Amino acid sequence: MAEQLIEAAASDAPKPAPPKRLPPSKTETLRKLLSRRTGATAAQIQKQLGWQPHTIRAAISRLRYSGLAIDLDRSGKVVRYHVVSGQDQ
Repeated sequence: MAEQLIEAAASDAPKPAPPKRLPPSKTETLRKLLSRRTGATAAQIQKQLGWQPHTIRAAISRLRYSGLAIDLDRSGKVVRYHVVSGQDQ
């Protein structure tokens, strides 16, 4: 009898809501920006993430330190950062 009461109480308990999906972190967003075919300029990153230029350079350094190969392209009028092909994650 006690087992039936426990089962009945357990079935009446509210089910937990599914976990909410968190928005991507700024580091993930930076990685996506750098993984684009054309890469990203510091101005584009600054506009997207709201970071200061020194924060952008520090975050890129941390990504490099974690093993991601990031190239600095100075061939055009603006400097572009992009992930070296074969390193997309």
